[in-house]
Amino acid sequence: MTGPLPPEVSLSALGPRTRIGTGGQGTVYALTEDPRWVYKEYATRFVDDVDVTTLNRFVRLAAGAGPDAETLLGLAAWPTAVVRKEGVVRGFLMPRVPDRFRVRIQLPRGPDTVLAQVQYLLNSDAYLLDRGLHVDDRMRLELLRDTGEALTLLHRLGVCVGDLSPNNLLFSLDSRPRCYFIDCDAMRLDGDSVLAQAETPEWHVPDADAEELATPATDAYKFGLLAVRLFAGDQQTRDPQAARPRLDRQLVTLAGRSLDPAPHLRPAPQQWSDALERSIRRTPPTPPPRRAAPPTGPEPTRPAAARADPVRPVVPAPAVAGSRPTGRGWGLAVAALAAVAVLAGLLSGNDDSPGRPYPTRPVLPTGLLGQPSYPPLPTGIPGLTRPTGGAAGATRYPDLPLRTTLDLRELIPLTRVCLFTDVRVGTGLDRTSTRTKSSVTAVRGFLCEINTDEPDLDDRSRTQLARAATLTKNGPFPVATIIGIRTATGGPQVNVVFDPDGDGSSSGCWRSRLSLVTDDDGYHVGSLSAPTRSYCP
Repeated sequence: MTGPLPPEVSLSALGPRTRIGTGGQGTVYALTEDPRWVYKEYATRFVDDVDVTTLNRFVRLAAGAGPDAETLLGLAAWPTAVVRKEGVVRGFLMPRVPDRFRVRIQLPRGPDTVLAQVQYLLNSDAYLLDRGLHVDDRMRLELLRDTGEALTLLHRLGVCVGDLSPNNLLFSLDSRPRCYFIDCDAMRLDGDSVLAQAETPEWHVPDADAEELATPATDAYKFGLLAVRLFAGDQQTRDPQAARPRLDRQLVTLAGRSLDPAPHLRPAPQQWSDALERSIRRTPPTPPPRRAAPPTGPEPTRPAAARADPVRPVVPAPAVAGSRPTGRGWGLAVAALAAVAVLAGLLSGNDDSPGRPYPTRPVLPTGLLGQPSYPPLPTGIPGLTRPTGGAAGATRYPDLPLRTTLDLRELIPLTRVCLFTDVRVGTGLDRTSTRTKSSVTAVRGFLCEINTDEPDLDDRSRTQLARAATLTKNGPFPVATIIGIRTATGGPQVNVVFDPDGDGSSSGCWRSRLSLVTDDDGYHVGSLSAPTRSYCP
């Protein structure tokens, strides 16, 4: 089909088409006869859920007269025609992404031309150099300026992006506009959505349970998040100070205000305009760096962390918690085993190096008054209380049939458990919410290692224990920082960065997503995703 598009077309009128992409909601096809447009067809399971009235309003907005409609089609793959099959709405047409929003990039499999997703830019300079991308701070500022201007226009038209994330935002390296939105049918028009609103993991607002999604305030929050991560070169951080010194003080302040848990305190993207313009004028372009010539001799031995490709950490979706014996997650599959493990940790202390054996007779630390002092206890573990003095000075734990003078190595093949002396809540999260407090409790009670050689475990449990062992061998972790909490089917998911030094100065932190499950005693860790290296918060 050629010529102007009518507001509705028949699927049969599209002619031959070629699949060019598949997403969570449907499949995108290129039209052989008219390369200006692509067709998004909703997956069968979503067809009945599509709000056809709202989709038609999206189409009418793009067809409206005036410069705003023309500008809209220049910065977004906006729905331009509804597509029906036998009277049923199956999808819509939208503009094909302009070539300037594609980029030639060096991937591990070789060079390729791909959509220029902003996610590529949220990485270190070394990563960008390895990918053949030259992105200086001037370009980053211009991208922010253009994104802010685009959001300002969308808000004026009654549109909220909602799922503003680096997967749905493209960049160009040549001319303005430097930003381009895709997946526009996921946006919200005058409070209405084509399909239910969703958020990309790591790009959710602080309290999705309490805050309405897809509003100017949520867009403002995610715009601030984009600014911080773009200049920090970090996919997960929510700390505005991580963008210093590359982002000037006034912009860092704006970012901090944008990440405020209170929606009404966040500045609109338009309020960034003057500060961005001043910073752009003060920031000259920089020439691309020269890549070092490859060494001619054998590669010297380097630590594993240095050899790792600085690719953004990818967190696989955690497994869905299944049946849980004794009402706990996998980490407490056997209550007695967990209790003994915690007891072992209390007796040996948190600072044992990997492989250090337990003493035959454990020595408890001494407090200010000469009495034994103890690290914080995890909550929700049956029968675990503070020790009380017994006959002849023997130390006993009520409800546990175990004397502390026994050699614990004879009872259980453990090497260490991690008890977090400090669980912190990251910037941008509501510290006072019930969900945050419950997440802190669950993380504080998280066991970092139990017996991974138990022969009766199923494959899923072995996988989970192996993931926990990855954390343990890189610990102990005196600090665990919660950097994100999102609601998911089955229970909250908590993104945690484990700091082995406790001062945030190391780049050797580890990150995992803990899926929480609940019972009568509250939330507990049900499963965790594969731990990945991460920058300390």
